[in-house]
Amino acid sequence: MNGNLRLKRSLLVVCLCLSASTNNFAQEYKIWQFPKEQLPVIDGKDDDWDKVPESYVISIDRMKEDEGKHAKPDKSTLDARMKVGWCAGLNRLYFLYEAYDNYWRFSDNSLSTDILEVVVDGDCSGGPFIDKFYPGKKADVWKAWFNFHGCQAQNYHIFTPAHKEDWCMLWGPQVWLKQKPYADYAYQYSFKEGEAGKLKLEFYITPFDHADAAGPEKSVPSILQENNLVGLCWAIIDYDANPESKDGFWNLSAEHTMYGNADYLPKMRLMPLEPK
Repeated sequence: MNGNLRLKRSLLVVCLCLSASTNNFAQEYKIWQFPKEQLPVIDGKDDDWDKVPESYVISIDRMKEDEGKHAKPDKSTLDARMKVGWCAGLNRLYFLYEAYDNYWRFSDNSLSTDILEVVVDGDCSGGPFIDKFYPGKKADVWKAWFNFHGCQAQNYHIFTPAHKEDWCMLWGPQVWLKQKPYADYAYQYSFKEGEAGKLKLEFYITPFDHADAAGPEKSVPSILQENNLVGLCWAIIDYDANPESKDGFWNLSAEHTMYGNADYLPKMRLMPLEPK
């Protein structure tokens, strides 16, 4: 009897641990539906988003620093919140990102600066999508880059704020994805390099079930439909004064490698229009 009791307790502990580690996968988030006449103007302002309830906000409290540098958020050094929207008939995802940082690093034209990394899998097909995770027999490096990397899911390293005229690094050969009409962006901030302050970033991206290096004419856009799920995740890569070491990698996913494997992206539901 005692042995059975101990076994049951051990199994319970294992189940609780598994539940905690996979909680972010079970968590379903909501994407606000904008009526066509109320689409956000990409100007860096938040007034277009006033009608989006707080229940749609995803804050840094939902994220974890997965490089072991911080046990929990310290909002005196970094705070952030995100709203995501969509509109029926438009295969776009709209974002309003608001962040406070005690030290903004953005002057270097490198990846050792403050970055919002956004990953999207428009049809929730899952699986690896970067050349390093190419499945099966190792492909030729250029074949993996052009025919696999970023095709079924896409990764955007968005500079916060922009590096002069460049707003993001599209991680893959499909550089046309970060240009109009497939993406647009606007920032609002007043801080300088090394200062504390608040940033607002408004942008949209266009997810593709197949994004081809040859261009949009050979690609297949994701069809966004009400109540469907989208694989979507972001991480905040925070640098301070030292370009050699990040201050933190805050991840909405429970798995660090969500950046290259869409199986680890949280699911977000394309919500119906809310009653007026």
